[in-house]
Amino acid sequence: MPVSVIVLLVVLAVSAVGSVLYLRRERRRPSSYRSRWAAEMAEWRALPTEVQAARDEAALHAGEAAEIAAARVSGLSRP
Repeated sequence: MPVSVIVLLVVLAVSAVGSVLYLRRERRRPSSYRSRWAAEMAEWRALPTEVQAARDEAALHAGEAAEIAAARVSGLSRP
């Protein structure tokens, strides 16, 4: 069997294994925006209600703090 045929078979086998591994990883953790959003929402729905509420409160407090900081900075920069 010529060496080029063996090399071709090895390349085909490696590409087949690589494709299977890539598809497996892609199903576990999608890289596309829409799929990633759906996966993140599924994870969010799986969280307990208390954890969701705590994260919501933290996000609201962070936004409020950012607004206060922006107001202070814009107030200080005026002559």
